[in-house]
Amino acid sequence: MITYKVKLAFKGSRYLGWQKQKDFYPTVQDELEKALKSIFKSATIHTVGSGRTDAGVHSLGHVARIKAPFDIEPEALHKALNSKLPDDARILEVAYCDPDFRPTNDALKKEYKYLFTNLKDPGPFQKDLVANYPFELDFEKMRQACKLFVGEWDFERFSCVGSDPSSTIRTVYECELRSHIEPNFQNIFPAYHCFKIVGNGFLKQMVRLMVGCLWHVGRNKLSEKEIIQALEGLPKEGPAGAKRLGEVAPPQGLYKVKTWY
Repeated sequence: MITYKVKLAFKGSRYLGWQKQKDFYPTVQDELEKALKSIFKSATIHTVGSGRTDAGVHSLGHVARIKAPFDIEPEALHKALNSKLPDDARILEVAYCDPDFRPTNDALKKEYKYLFTNLKDPGPFQKDLVANYPFELDFEKMRQACKLFVGEWDFERFSCVGSDPSSTIRTVYECELRSHIEPNFQNIFPAYHCFKIVGNGFLKQMVRLMVGCLWHVGRNKLSEKEIIQALEGLPKEGPAGAKRLGEVAPPQGLYKVKTWY
């Protein structure tokens, strides 16, 4: 078997995430394996990705390992894959790698970005690529709240059911909110805000729940004290199961940017 490491980008709008599932289609992994099987004329091509993505979420640099039955030069495989993949998924790099390479377990840290506007009447072009939250927001408060997430914390209250992690403790290295206030190209690309986070790993829907939490901070519906209590693992007062500090932000604003090894 020949083992490759590939990096790919995909627009997640029509996909049910990266990882193939028994009863749900399409996923990005399905499309990649379909292309590989066509190229290698084999019914058994195994791929492993650098973690899941939710339905509708995009990636600028998803990493995957491919085990193939024979050797094709990386440059030739790169071109062949892009000739077989749909237009909303592109291979960026192909290289040989160690057979023991584990795209998820060997990752040192990952970066995500979340793009959003807060327009009362968003334009027609941003729907699939930039989320919208149509409320007045205090961005300075939101920027200050971002700093609270940096460090090692318990992110159990910033996660959703659907996976079974051995621990909900994660370390965040960078967390910031920046505003890009100049629209471009006759407002096709609107003025937007970008939430950036870099950490050693992420729980299911963790980034989207953090964004929802920050939106509540921006609307003065949530205090810094409540965020700190949540990160320290203190239970939320109120009905059982009412653990979240904000809603799950829509998927279309989320981009998986980079994974470090």
